[in-house]
Amino acid sequence: MTPILDIQNVTHSFGKHTALRNISFSVQQGEVVGLIGRSGAGKSTLLRCLCALERPQEGRILLDGEDLTTQPERRLVQVRRKIGLVFQHFNLLNSRTVAGNIALPLQISGCSKKQQAPRIAELLELVGLKGFEKKYPSQLSGGQKQRVGIARALAANPTLLLCDEATSALDPESTTSILNLLADINRKLGLTIVLITHEMEVVRRFAQRILVLDHGELVEDGTLLDFLKTNEQSATLKTLLADIRPTLPHFLATELCATQKEAGYKTTIRLLLGEAGSHAPLFSQLYQKFSVQTALLQGGVTTIGQHLSGDMIITLEGDQTLQALDYLKTVTQSMEILGYVPSHP
Repeated sequence: MTPILDIQNVTHSFGKHTALRNISFSVQQGEVVGLIGRSGAGKSTLLRCLCALERPQEGRILLDGEDLTTQPERRLVQVRRKIGLVFQHFNLLNSRTVAGNIALPLQISGCSKKQQAPRIAELLELVGLKGFEKKYPSQLSGGQKQRVGIARALAANPTLLLCDEATSALDPESTTSILNLLADINRKLGLTIVLITHEMEVVRRFAQRILVLDHGELVEDGTLLDFLKTNEQSATLKTLLADIRPTLPHFLATELCATQKEAGYKTTIRLLLGEAGSHAPLFSQLYQKFSVQTALLQGGVTTIGQHLSGDMIITLEGDQTLQALDYLKTVTQSMEILGYVPSHP
């Protein structure tokens, strides 16, 4: 299958500073990709290259098979209409109404007012702002402004939607609302979405696949579940994962022993569950099969890329704990023994 976006060996420098070094990846039609990295990783430079606002010194960027790095500026004006942009700080025109902001790309592309009206109405319905067409940005909340920004980005029927830190300026409730909206747009329209962010929590909840940038290099490319299952992670990825993984609180970590010194100790483990395991009554199964008592210390069932997943730290206690551990290895994505903690009265 030919990818809708194909990045081949892209390198870009500013003077002696190399912002991007030999970046290669591809994105399929309808895929949702999270591009993540800390400040200075090269995210903004890569975004500008993807929008054809920067021409890399080396490599190719193909959108629908057309190389953006070789096109004349006149052609790039047309190609950029295939790319919808959603910005961190909305970038709405305060002098225009909601309808006027959404109409801007339609006006630039030469649509008549008669053609604009039904399209604006359709987009307002899609982003949940029906009846807001006459309001101005100053009358909107942050989440509502971002919905207008998304509607504007979709106005010209783009092939690719690039979201640049689209939730960073929002409160947690608005962030959830915007991520749900983007997921709905992906499902309804089959639109390809690349979300650029520094927040692992955002890509955990939204992205089907994750690209990790570090100092201008692509150091990871895969699914979050795959990353969590392996210990072979880059230092950058380990740091990012630490932001979202459950950890033992300090008062429990200080009690943790590397070996079980005597009876009366509970086995402490980290479990990673896939979609099927997240639906299963795992704790009940452990008790019924092995008479093992299970306690949840941290974590639980959450979502990864719009699917259920479990990431938790639990304790097991009982005479058949070893048999229970062997069973868990067969029904979970991964299992790691962290140590042993004393049983408390």
